[in-house]
Amino acid sequence: MKEKRGIIEIAMRYRHIVFLIASILVVFGIYSLRVMPKQEFPVFTIREGLVVAVYPGTTSTEVEEQLARPLENFIFTYKEVNKEKTVSQCTNGMLIINVKLNDSVSDKDAFWSKFKHGLSQFKAQLSAGVAALQVNDDFGETSSFLITLESDGKTYRALEDYLKELEDRLRRIDAISNLRRFGLMKEQINVYVDQDKLSAYGIEIKSIAARLFTQGFTALSGSVENSCNVAPIHVSQPYTREKDIAEQIIYSDLQGNIIRLKDIAEIRREYPKPDSYIRNNGKTSILLSVEIREGSNIMQAGNKVNEILRAYSEELPADVHLYKITDQSEVVADSVHTFLKELAIAIVAVMLVVMVLIPFRVAAVSAVTIPITIAIS
Repeated sequence: MKEKRGIIEIAMRYRHIVFLIASILVVFGIYSLRVMPKQEFPVFTIREGLVVAVYPGTTSTEVEEQLARPLENFIFTYKEVNKEKTVSQCTNGMLIINVKLNDSVSDKDAFWSKFKHGLSQFKAQLSAGVAALQVNDDFGETSSFLITLESDGKTYRALEDYLKELEDRLRRIDAISNLRRFGLMKEQINVYVDQDKLSAYGIEIKSIAARLFTQGFTALSGSVENSCNVAPIHVSQPYTREKDIAEQIIYSDLQGNIIRLKDIAEIRREYPKPDSYIRNNGKTSILLSVEIREGSNIMQAGNKVNEILRAYSEELPADVHLYKITDQSEVVADSVHTFLKELAIAIVAVMLVVMVLIPFRVAAVSAVTIPITIAIS
């Protein structure tokens, strides 16, 4: 009758196979450390969202009766909503509902997609005075890179053109999930009417606005239809420059006398007075936030982002500068290097301590098990 062998005896008898398996697992462990998903912050799920409704011209009591109650009844039709923790706040002309989901909801994105679709249909049942009804559920994303474009002499419009080109290049990186802009301001054309000239001509502001509206907007362009296809008619925008607005006729009579807008007003293209703005190094700046897809390796994505930034910086004009304010890939890389350094210190420390008590060969075996077990796990 054969004696049954234990696992330890089998491992010692076929130690070459054990060495081979352990070596393969260590190699895979080292490879995994290089390619595994890495991010500075852990992935977490925020089961919360805001429903914001704007109802101009109403008091808080009217908002509660005409908007809050029907909207709450609609929200509570979803079984994923936690009724006890969902609260409403009514103010004059506005309603804010903090919607919290049950802890059992695993796929919050699927719920919010379904909820937004249902809410868009439910809006038709509300009063026509409700100006806006929106949902905000994007609270869990963090910026992996913050990049600024800045210049002393360039306008926001020029910086936006450079930013669009940078965004097009960054979107080619598969690990990037979202790009957000901050600090941009849109140009607007302002008309400053001279009240003295307006009174001299006997023209009212309302008539000017009405005339500009009729000459400057096209409600429907139409189409051309035949037996083969239907071709839409595209009408070019009537206002593309300040001169186009200045030349608009705001008054005419049967004798052929006409008054143009430039005769009674000054037209200027400028930026509105900002409520907030971004400056870096004392210069006008726009900010680009880069978010990395969940489950991606931020170190590999960071290498690709840095390559694009270096190449694009060389193509920019001398008065436009590109700066990287934050880079999580560098933080993660430092953390990995620190871990490897601490691991090496631990191995040496174990060998020195164990060698005091037991022979070198036993101490070496004990020390070697540390990286092997960590790599395999």
